Amino acid sequence: MSKIALTLPSLQTPSELMDFLKKESDNPNFDLWLDQLSERARSGDKLVWSFLYQAIREADSGRLSWGFHKRLLSGLFHMLSRIGDSQSYRLFINYVKSLDRTIPTGALELIGDLIPTFKEIDIDEIISISSLNDPFKSAFGIYALAQIVLEDRIPEEKIEQVKSFLRDYHNPSYYLDHLVERTLEFLERDNSDILAFVEQLAS
Repeated sequence: MSKIALTLPSLQTPSELMDFLKKESDNPNFDLWLDQLSERARSGDKLVWSFLYQAIREADSGRLSWGFHKRLLSGLFHMLSRIGDSQSYRLFINYVKSLDRTIPTGALELIGDLIPTFKEIDIDEIISISSLNDPFKSAFGIYALAQIVLEDRIPEEKIEQVKSFLRDYHNPSYYLDHLVERTLEFLERDNSDILAFVEQLAS
């Protein structure tokens, strides 16, 4: 098979870009192409933004599934986190809020872990998602909240609110008690204990 160039080929429509990335998701250059697309999105490239909106719609509808398109979907959410602006954040959050089906727990953790990479995070919105009766969406909120706490992105004036929320939280469907407990411990530690906390959380 001939070697494919490191630079993306000239693609004229979001659907062409989507089809190309679906077909080439196992290509060694795939991550490099996503980096190129992220840079183009930061520069306001309309084709790339149209592709991102189309991809989120297809992910939301199930046409792009985690079972068959894991690398593309994972790359899509990493793209949004690399762009990191308010528009990409809103696409990211709206995907979770509109989901009407479950996705693998690993995917749930991945997108929750990426939340702190965005420049602007709406803590109240994350708490609101964590408070939903839907255990799946609530679990996403907790994964995201834990990472926001770990990255020290909770505003000082929100710390007590987050502590109070976590103390009362319970989600038997996703067994998050340990994560909630460790996140609370982090909030109550001084900065000298951060490394020890991170090591314990990873164990």
